Amino acid sequence: MMIKQKTDDSMPRFWIKLILIWAIGYLVFSSLAACQSQKGQSDSSSPRRVLLIGDSYTSFNEGLDKHLTGLAPQIVAGRVASAGATLETHGKNTDTLHTIRTGHWNVVVLQERSQTPILEPEIFTQSAGKLTEEIKKAGAKAILLMTWERPDSVQWGVTTANLSAVFTETAQRLDLKVAPVAMAFFKALEQRPDLRLYALDGRPTLPGTYLAACVCYGVIFEKSPVGNPYSAGLPETDKIFLQKTAAQVLGY
Repeated sequence: MMIKQKTDDSMPRFWIKLILIWAIGYLVFSSLAACQSQKGQSDSSSPRRVLLIGDSYTSFNEGLDKHLTGLAPQIVAGRVASAGATLETHGKNTDTLHTIRTGHWNVVVLQERSQTPILEPEIFTQSAGKLTEEIKKAGAKAILLMTWERPDSVQWGVTTANLSAVFTETAQRLDLKVAPVAMAFFKALEQRPDLRLYALDGRPTLPGTYLAACVCYGVIFEKSPVGNPYSAGLPETDKIFLQKTAAQVLGY
């Protein structure tokens, strides 16, 4: 399906930064509040079962689940992801629904196709809401993974600032925590523009997947990834930088 939209994203970087600062503040605050309300479900230090639902962004580089278990070897992680999948298609997919209902998961991370939150925000929110209801019925909690800016789709408004705004609104409406991976990418590239986190179409490189895993780790386990020995084979300097970036975005 070809995209027909939209917007001129010539917003000055000053305003982008203001939006990001506001969104980060909200997401950190809401994550802390959600942690308080979920006390008693299971101890944050105990082993967990984590399911990741998404598209090829979740599958690249041997899968986000592989790197999450690298950071947290005590967990069992699963993945339901295929190229081009949206949360809407996952919500109608019997295999996805069966996996949610029967896997005894503690946490399910939802990754929407990267353009959908901007081009079809209502469909994104409705689809995330439908899956969240299934996840809650199964006794787990849902987390939204905020994907990053796509260089080939900036012309249609798929930018960090716009993604932050849509995910913040959706998180408020659905009372969900967000793994703000887009913000971590933005911050990392501000400091290290030489670091290649994704291709032109947004596909993550290994450093990009590792950074996404560090952000998810911080949100799921409510602790900083800094000092974690797992490197995914990256140089030590890159590992430390990416861990610190994830921690800073999450307020650790």
